[in-house]
Amino acid sequence: MHVKPYVTREAHDIIFLWWGEPRANENYPPLPWFENISADMVYSTIRNHWKNHYARAIENQLDVVHLPFVHYNTIGSGNRALVNGPVAKEIQFAAGSYRLDVWVDNKSDHGQKPIKPSDMPEPTRRPLIQFYFPNLWQNWLSNDFLVFLIFVPIDNENTMMYLRQYHKMRIPILRQLFEFFGGLGNLYILNQDKRVVITQRPSRPDLDIGEILIPGDHPIVMYRKRRRTLIEEAQAR
Repeated sequence: MHVKPYVTREAHDIIFLWWGEPRANENYPPLPWFENISADMVYSTIRNHWKNHYARAIENQLDVVHLPFVHYNTIGSGNRALVNGPVAKEIQFAAGSYRLDVWVDNKSDHGQKPIKPSDMPEPTRRPLIQFYFPNLWQNWLSNDFLVFLIFVPIDNENTMMYLRQYHKMRIPILRQLFEFFGGLGNLYILNQDKRVVITQRPSRPDLDIGEILIPGDHPIVMYRKRRRTLIEEAQAR
């Protein structure tokens, strides 16, 4: 058998695969990771299969507009349908990797006009949402608790989602109960997203595909631009 090998590394109980051509002398960029996920945190993992392109799944987690509609009875309760901004910043690291930081400012709609992303004040708090290219995401709820997602592409029509909740609860039994009920809640919220995302067409999103985006989709636009640039740079090599 003639099998093409791929370079892999294991870290944080995750196997990372290098999709490009092998490099001499193991000159590979550092693995992406969020610095706030400390070594004293524990986690549980849930797998969830989505029948759509992985980029659609990622964009859903960068979308702050859908919260009061899709998650009306969970994380979007309170009918905060007016979206100020959101503020989104792209950070480039020395090794050529990128991260998107997103600050969410959703308010109840009383007829006021939303503030454009360009008119938003400079944030003084940490971001709520972070996305590390190509496929790591976190909802940074507190320094002791966060929700983490890995978007694993299977093909152009299928994605495997690995959902983790990182926390510092280490007391036996209490930890298992916390993870069990927290996992059920996270899976319920994820399935609220899933039933919408799997209907989106075309399956593979991109710039200039006829979709009408609004100012609240600012993080999605930034993601699409960086993703296209990275693909074009890879194809030019």
